Amino acid sequence: MGKVFLWMAVVLFGIYLVKTQYLGSKTWEPFRDGCLAAGGASEAQCSCLADYIHERFSDQEVQRIMNNQVTDPVFTQRVNTAVQAGTLACRSPGA
Repeated sequence: MGKVFLWMAVVLFGIYLVKTQYLGSKTWEPFRDGCLAAGGASEAQCSCLADYIHERFSDQEVQRIMNNQVTDPVFTQRVNTAVQAGTLACRSPGA
């Protein structure tokens, strides 16, 4: 019975490692910090906007947005629309 619990612990630890190292966003916190540094928004609003943007764009796309490397007009329009909608949606988070 002890071996079963040991194997369960090893498997759960493996899942935890994969989830934290490979499935977590590397751009969420820098995006939120940039939002806060811009001023005019609370931490809750910036967290809400970071969630909103990360639901709609991949980490690579968010990194391109943060690096100002958006050159495609269609993608630029998609970014502008998402930021505007996210700003409106996060105006009063939790409401």
